[in-house]
Amino acid sequence: MSQYLDAIVNVQIDISSPAQSNANFGVMLIVGPAPKDATKTPPDVAVYNGIDEVTDAGWKAIGDGADPVGIAALVAFSSARPPSKIYIAIQKTKDDGLEAITETLDRAKDTDGWWAIAPAGVDESLFNDIAAWTEANSKFFMFTTLSTKNPVTTQYFRTAGIYGKVTPDETDTPVNNQYSHVAMLAVGLSYTPGEETWAFKQLSTIEPSVLKGQDIATLESENLNYYIKVAGKGCTKDGKVIAGEWIDVIRYRDWQVSDMQERVYNLFVTNPKIPFNDGGIGLIENAMIASLKQGQKQGGLDQTAYDDEGTELPGYATSVPRASNITDQEKAKRVLNNCKFTGRLAGAIHATKIQGNLVYS
Repeated sequence: MSQYLDAIVNVQIDISSPAQSNANFGVMLIVGPAPKDATKTPPDVAVYNGIDEVTDAGWKAIGDGADPVGIAALVAFSSARPPSKIYIAIQKTKDDGLEAITETLDRAKDTDGWWAIAPAGVDESLFNDIAAWTEANSKFFMFTTLSTKNPVTTQYFRTAGIYGKVTPDETDTPVNNQYSHVAMLAVGLSYTPGEETWAFKQLSTIEPSVLKGQDIATLESENLNYYIKVAGKGCTKDGKVIAGEWIDVIRYRDWQVSDMQERVYNLFVTNPKIPFNDGGIGLIENAMIASLKQGQKQGGLDQTAYDDEGTELPGYATSVPRASNITDQEKAKRVLNNCKFTGRLAGAIHATKIQGNLVYS
């Protein structure tokens, strides 16, 4: 009977599976030398789900002769908000010395799933090279410095540094403090992009710096972050990149780009076609709006607000062209141009001034 029914009403159903994003804005890549234990040969780039996996791979994390990568991994997994996983990329040794750090990063880029770079045991003289690579490859780079002078000399928007000494005149910095950037990344990356600020965070295993006013002024003029104790609690300050922008804004921007790309791309892979008419263009705009709404939900974009006159101030706005205004030549190329949006960042309050008055009646 089925064959007769098929001849009359033939139903075929395709399962349209959306593409999955490989972007992960909550995962760090630790970059450093191979284990000192020559009997161990971990992969050049690999993911590790806990400190036991790191030490099993050959890196020593505690005691005399500990490996920089092992210490960094321990700092990461010791966080009050520990990562579920980290990646480690080995800066390999060649006959004439270590390979170029950019070569290490190029190899790591072929492995999807990480966003932030954390050096461990990498010479500070290479930080400028890492920063330049990071800017060109849409990643994020954070380092610790023991100097109040910023070792990265260009105003990059994808690089941030944190001061690691307890006091500027000390000669023996606690080992974990040399990995303050790893601790700060572990905390900052644990939040959903848009919901966080990188200031006022407590760093596990890191001893706060004791700084004078002039020390703080110097660090802030260099756009270097620092970790101090305020009212008895550790506190990161200020949460900025080298160029002076906020880290959370850079991270949220990357997330917004990735999310919107993924939503629009999935329209293409889950539909037979998107027609080049007002209906098809509307689908593109709807995907843009859905992404911006998610950005509002996460706290990256502001909600609708109102001015003193009650005028509505939307948190975002979109615009797309009408099909009738697109030339035949443009349609023949099958590329839709002039899809635009504006979004108002929600931002974050980092300080407040309160004025009050006490009265008897």
